[in-house]
Parts: sequence; C-alpha cells; structure tokens
Amino acid sequence: AAASLWCFTCEKQASNWTCLKFTKCAAADRHCLTIVRNTGLANTRIWTVNRQITKKCSPICPQMNINLGIASFTTACCQHSLCNVGGKPALK
Repeated sequence: AAASLWCFTCEKQASNWTCLKFTKCAAADRHCLTIVRNTGLANTRIWTVNRQITKKCSPICPQMNINLGIASFTTACCQHSLCNVGGKPALK
C-alpha cells in the first residue's frame, strides 16, 4: 500500500496562519487542495478584498481558476504530504 498522504486542512479562513492544522487523508485521497476565494467589496470609497482560504484532502484535482471581476476562485493541487502549506496557490 502507498504511504498515507497528509494535508493541511482548514475551512474558509482569512489568514494562512489559521490553516496550519494537518490531517491524515483517506486512502482514496491522492491530492492536497488549496482553494483561495477573493471577493472585492466596493464600500464607501475603499476597495477591499476579502480572501478565504480552504485546504483539504481530495481524491481528484478540480481545476478551477475562475475570475468574475469582483470574485475569483483559484485551486491548486499537489500530491505529496504537507505540500499545501502556502496560502497562495502556485500559478500554473
């Protein structure tokens, strides 16, 4: 059997510092995912960007790079233990 995969996991965190917990993935999981969602809010005269980071184990690698102007989603996958440490997916 292949060695177990470990990935960093968190759900919709604003900071990568709160995404440093790691979990042993299920046998079917082959990828560590990092999903970064950016939403821009034009309130008053200040343009602010709200960032949410989600990290998890996954059996598949969903390639999602969507830019809707005010919102964007970027997904990065990697296949070795604890490889999804960064808070910003590497550009492909």
